[in-house]
Amino acid sequence: MGRFQAARAASRARGVRLTPRQLECLALVRAGKASAEIGLILGLSSRSVDTYIASACLRLGVSKRSQAVLVAVRLGLL
Repeated sequence: MGRFQAARAASRARGVRLTPRQLECLALVRAGKASAEIGLILGLSSRSVDTYIASACLRLGVSKRSQAVLVAVRLGLL
């Protein structure tokens, strides 16, 4: 995702609120953890983790988990 695309996604996502669980999952993605690892840490299945991350992506207007982390950081959410 280029700088322009990330900025555009961030501007579209302004005012977006993520749930505490979505933020936890994205913070662990930012730390380099895979869904299975995040699930073990949070006591969730990897499928649940993927669902939380997918929901966060939708709210942030992006399609990839790395993009979601980038936009969340730019918005000051992480």
